Amino acid sequence: MHIRNLTGHSTEYTSNVYHISSEYLQLSDQASLIDVGRDVTMLGELRSIRTGIGKKPIEQIFLTHSHFDHAGLLHEILDRYPVPVYAHPESRVQGIIPVHDKQMIHIGDQDCEVIWGETHSEDSVCYFSHDEGVLFSGDIPIRIYTDDGIYNPAFLPAFERICSYDVKEIYPGHGDPIREGVGHMLEESLRNLKRSKFT
Repeated sequence: MHIRNLTGHSTEYTSNVYHISSEYLQLSDQASLIDVGRDVTMLGELRSIRTGIGKKPIEQIFLTHSHFDHAGLLHEILDRYPVPVYAHPESRVQGIIPVHDKQMIHIGDQDCEVIWGETHSEDSVCYFSHDEGVLFSGDIPIRIYTDDGIYNPAFLPAFERICSYDVKEIYPGHGDPIREGVGHMLEESLRNLKRSKFT
């Protein structure tokens, strides 16, 4: 799985936009975007991506949720690349293909599991590659430092599921990837989450 953040140097407020491909650009691979952000300069980054013969820079889009900083540029991208868009069934984006909790989907060259993480928003989704231990977490809280938060009850089993997996790297909706001490961080977050309130 080759992961490139197309908004890593953005000067506008936007989410991270991850372009997922494979190292070998095989025909069976599905070049994908996770979120589209709101920074139009990302379109130039997208045009510069090397593709295999007969392949497009993107073939599908997966949204972690429908907040404007994650989905604001969607119509501009679809005007250039009319590809399917996958999101939670409660997404506010029109015309999406719904993804369901525990569903397996193909992103780049990896099969990934859909995890509904309904706490940041009712349509929050994470995507996890079991083979590579990579989690695209969107805006769900990953670093939970205190036990005084208030969460959707559905978030606890989702977070417990994440913690039961061998997560090696986390690509959040904002900020840098998390690669060091991932297991310990998740365990501490889970302890704090279990002592928090759920409504």
